[in-house]
Amino acid sequence: METSLLLSAGEEQILCLLQRGNSNQAISEATGISVNTVKYHLKKIYKKLHARNRIEAINNFNKTLKDKQS
Repeated sequence: METSLLLSAGEEQILCLLQRGNSNQAISEATGISVNTVKYHLKKIYKKLHARNRIEAINNFNKTLKDKQS
């Protein structure tokens, strides 16, 4: 799974902020988008990474990056 092809630049930015433990509100403030837009992007990220929640999304993303480096 190639993440650079899978996620948009904005989705990768949101995922990186999510990895740092940011809340939806903090992600909203950091990116300048509404909390509802953050939630919308998270749903798309979860679907693309076959995840049901934040933890799975982060783990699946990290696994993809690890596999890419191998």
